[in-house]
Amino acid sequence: MRLSPPNSGRYPPAKKGNVRWASGNAKCITRKMAASSLTTSFPTIIILLLLSTCLIGSCSAQSGVRSAGVEPASSPTIAAADSSLAEVLKNYDRNIRPNFGGPPVRVGLTMSIASIDSISEVNLDYTITVLLRQFWKDPRLAQPWLANKTRPMSLDGRLAEDLWVPDTFLTNAKEAFMHTVTTDNVLIRLYPDGSVIYGMRITAVAHCYMNLRKYPLDEQNCTLEFESYGYTTEDLQLYWMRGDESISGLQSVNEDMQTFQVGAYLTAERVAHYETGEYGVAVFKFHLSRRILYFLMQTYIPAALIVMISWVGFWVNPYSEPARVGLGITTVLTMTTFITSARASVPRISYVKAIDVYLIICFLFSFGALIEYAIVNYTTLVRQKKETKRIPLTPLVVTDIQPSPVTPTGNDMQMVEVGNDVRDAPLATVSEADMDYENPSDAASTPSDDSGMGRQPFGNIRYRVRDRVRDTVKARTTQAGHRVRQTTSRVRRRVGKILDDECIIDRRSRYLFPIAFTLVNLVYWFTYIYVDMKDDKIERDF
Repeated sequence: MRLSPPNSGRYPPAKKGNVRWASGNAKCITRKMAASSLTTSFPTIIILLLLSTCLIGSCSAQSGVRSAGVEPASSPTIAAADSSLAEVLKNYDRNIRPNFGGPPVRVGLTMSIASIDSISEVNLDYTITVLLRQFWKDPRLAQPWLANKTRPMSLDGRLAEDLWVPDTFLTNAKEAFMHTVTTDNVLIRLYPDGSVIYGMRITAVAHCYMNLRKYPLDEQNCTLEFESYGYTTEDLQLYWMRGDESISGLQSVNEDMQTFQVGAYLTAERVAHYETGEYGVAVFKFHLSRRILYFLMQTYIPAALIVMISWVGFWVNPYSEPARVGLGITTVLTMTTFITSARASVPRISYVKAIDVYLIICFLFSFGALIEYAIVNYTTLVRQKKETKRIPLTPLVVTDIQPSPVTPTGNDMQMVEVGNDVRDAPLATVSEADMDYENPSDAASTPSDDSGMGRQPFGNIRYRVRDRVRDTVKARTTQAGHRVRQTTSRVRRRVGKILDDECIIDRRSRYLFPIAFTLVNLVYWFTYIYVDMKDDKIERDF
């Protein structure tokens, strides 16, 4: 029996005996319909699987963003922040201070020192870079929806252009600027109750009064002062948030500084009085002590060595004038150069500095060594003149030969030098007894013509006179040489005594100069290191 398809779309009611057949037949029909639908909707199933995979990936990404603490773009937190800030800034006037018409705004300060450098004694200033943070409360910026948050809301620094901020400036700054690389170095953080943190990075060249009487052994006190430019104490008050602990970063600064070292520091508040009113001032005062090693190597030790070089002249022969004079002049000129270079590194001040005192001491000792040689040289010359005048000079006088009428010829004359007197004198004369005449009257009767017979007796006498003169000159020359040697010996002994007296001055100077220089150095260093002067200690004088 075949089952014919229904005509009206309905199956005829089945009987009880045909229930199993009908159910089996229905299962068969259902399987056929499922198979046909499966074959026709296979692409649809693939598309559904792809869509479900994408949905699962997006859900996992959103869950990862939430687990990382970042709200999605459409989260309620960002939407609330946008709407809240927009609502606050819509009715916010940045030209009116908080609590307008009421109590003054208290602005707290904290500061981190990034660097202190370029401390100039010539310009009396220093360069400092700080991270300044200001704290105040503005009820108009309260955010109730942040009450359950554990941290403040960090905002872009450019929002400061739309908010009221304190008009703080540096009182003792010659010039200052705020860093803008890569963007403006400004931060703003907002708390639920309207408290604001406003931070910035500033570099300033600040004036510092310096007392240079002990330079370079000095210690200076410098300040950095913050003040409100337009708000008096009735509208704004500046104070340090945690007192002296509001300052940080000085330890790292000390490691970077080469010529100074930061010691004690303090913070304080004071009131500045002007014609327009009273303004609150927050002061940071710190103590600077100069590192002396650089100046020891650059000035003190070289100056002392130059003084010691000038003492070398005490071991040089006093008669070596070029050596001793050149050495003395060189040391004096070198000390003059040192003094000039030292004064060029400090301002033109009216009082004397410690380094000036030391260089002047070294200059005086170098000049004293030159004067010592001048005294030695002058004393030597004076004593030589006196001793030369005291030495007796005995002239050679012939007294045992009687004068004779016979006058020697020019060949019988000799040059005799007695002391400094040189004169032409006959070395000897011949008496009549020396004449070889048998009869003295023969001499008178001797013819005076030019014949040879008339000149022969006189020629014999002449030869004998010449021999006698030669013997006399020889004896007298030997005696004069002996006397000259005696005189020269006396002069040498006298000059040697003079030289010994002058060498005593050099020998005593060899140890008197070093001892005096050492004592002066002890007094100098004790005075400028251990004796306190004004403005050397940091005090709360405000």
